[in-house]
Amino acid sequence: MMFDLTKSEIKKQVIIPTKLSPQLAELCGIHIGDGYLGFRPNKQEYVIQCTGNLKSDKPYYDQYIRALWKNVFNINVKFLERKDNTCELRVYSKSIALFFNIFLELPFGKKSRIISIPNTIKKTCRNNVSKEMVSCIRGIMDTDFYLVKDRGYLELGAWFASRELILDLQNYLEKMGFNPKVRLDVGYYNKSSKKNLIRHQIRIRKKEDLSRWFSVIGTNNPKIYKRYQEFTNSNAPVV
Repeated sequence: MMFDLTKSEIKKQVIIPTKLSPQLAELCGIHIGDGYLGFRPNKQEYVIQCTGNLKSDKPYYDQYIRALWKNVFNINVKFLERKDNTCELRVYSKSIALFFNIFLELPFGKKSRIISIPNTIKKTCRNNVSKEMVSCIRGIMDTDFYLVKDRGYLELGAWFASRELILDLQNYLEKMGFNPKVRLDVGYYNKSSKKNLIRHQIRIRKKEDLSRWFSVIGTNNPKIYKRYQEFTNSNAPVV
């Protein structure tokens, strides 16, 4: 699949991958969690952006995700600090935006209710769960999962508006031998939109599952790794 580079992209020596790699799959997972793919018709402008919490996500964004972009697309992405306590990585590129949309099957515009793990990554799991799938799940976890101590027990989990994404995660985690617990179609009141909405939850609480997660899937987000170390070093009880 060919994506013609613009003159500006050629000058910047942008690279468009010719095949899926674990690093590209992880970047895809990061986009599923924190990303946005946009197009402004009036300016003919394509943008790929990723937004996180400035206070807690800065090292992950400024160091790890920027390095991923460099390794995969040969792009030096600027790290932006916003006044609303968010941090952002933003790329203006028609070729990469179309690559995200066509090759990685990531939608333009609002994605929270329709996003799922792309078929491009699912197809790598013929006989077992591939390195690409593991990397994608890691990217999703590093951007959207929480790790908390709930009533004295450790819990790794996430809430998503997309039912299909929860079912995808449940399916592949179970194939890897994990025992995720899922709650679907949970109603709640969203204060910002002032609407009653539906969301879905996935969580892991078993001690052996949590231990395997950080040894098999791992994390590249210093915030999550530090929290896990603090909890385990403090001998927090786990189911």
